[in-house]
Amino acid sequence: MGWWFKIPLWVRILGAMAFGVGLGFALRPDSGISLRIDPQATTDALKLIGDAFVRLIRMLAAPLIFVSVTAAVVSIGDLGKLGKSGAKVAALYIPSGLLAACLGIALGVLLQPGVGPELVATGTPPAPAEPLTARSIMEDIIPANPVQALANGDMLSVILFALLFGVGLLGAGQASEAAAKAIDGAAHAFIKLTGYIMELAPLGAFALMTWVVAQLGAEALWRLAALIGCVYLGCVLYAVVVYGAFLRFAVNVPVIPFFRGMLEPMAVAYATSSSNATLPVTMRAMIHRLGVSRRMSAFVSSLGATVNMDGTAMYLALLAVFGAQMFGVELSTAQYAAIAITASLGAIGAAGIPGGSIVFMPIVFGAVGVPLEVIAIVLGVDRLMDMMRTVLNVVGDSVAAVAVAKWEGELDIAAYRANKRSEGAFEGAA
Repeated sequence: MGWWFKIPLWVRILGAMAFGVGLGFALRPDSGISLRIDPQATTDALKLIGDAFVRLIRMLAAPLIFVSVTAAVVSIGDLGKLGKSGAKVAALYIPSGLLAACLGIALGVLLQPGVGPELVATGTPPAPAEPLTARSIMEDIIPANPVQALANGDMLSVILFALLFGVGLLGAGQASEAAAKAIDGAAHAFIKLTGYIMELAPLGAFALMTWVVAQLGAEALWRLAALIGCVYLGCVLYAVVVYGAFLRFAVNVPVIPFFRGMLEPMAVAYATSSSNATLPVTMRAMIHRLGVSRRMSAFVSSLGATVNMDGTAMYLALLAVFGAQMFGVELSTAQYAAIAITASLGAIGAAGIPGGSIVFMPIVFGAVGVPLEVIAIVLGVDRLMDMMRTVLNVVGDSVAAVAVAKWEGELDIAAYRANKRSEGAFEGAA
């Protein structure tokens, strides 16, 4: 079986999904194929296997986001040293993630990639929508009991507590070093555990794709194709329109030199689907192509690779709307707001590795009652979408680096325009 694990996981998932499509068509009543197995019993058994895989992912969500977000805050370093540069970076990253999530919702509502014959979920029915009030928002975000919030899976509360706990660890300095190392070790352990569970993804994707195709036929494939198209469209729109306008009008630098200088990191991001793996290439492009100082490129890009995931925020929000459409879940204004908030905050804790957003899908889906079967349904094509949204994540990190460097006087504008770093520029800031 060693040969099996030598095949990239996304290839194995895609192959398993293809087998699931074939079996799903064969199990359909209109297939005309005579099988020696009971089609209904077979699809029910496969659905049970798929549900087991989804529950394993759901099991990880609350503890993983707590340790990941806390570790991300701790990784920033001494809060006292961040100064106004850190405040400016945060002022860019947080609204940008929320805006990206809103774009994902808008694409889902306008283009409706999941609309069609509805699937029937066999798990817990969606929670009814609740009116959006100031008190309900406060209660959803600020936990009265953080341990209870973890147990109940109240993700907004978990995220806020993780952020505050991370700040507390930083503020405690040396006294909290042991706790900070423990949290960081736990984050690495959960990421490793996620990797182990993801080895079961081909089985989960095969099982649930068979179930979906057996119910919907070719309609399921068209919906997945529409979802992929929406993700690519959204990433291009956000990169060109939002980031382009921001560079031109807020930072007052030309747009074309930026994208010309970012071609190499964008290509690497698309090939690897990993913000972390692309980080060295991104930093090199910032310094030698965009004229950003070494200090600023290291600070902003490292922080961005951890907490700035606009592509992931947009994708999680779009996927929640897609899943609601597939399963006939009616979303209220309050639930759309919950999607935007949970997607933007959940993206903060997503690991900058291929498929890093998968374990955070239950956070967004659970906030609005979207069945978790959506996760395994999209697993087979997630890599295709992950490649493009990683490009957007990397572009967002670089836009923030250029902006903060310009505002802090650490951008060589001549080098930026020429896409060639001038000798000796900002050596004192290296």
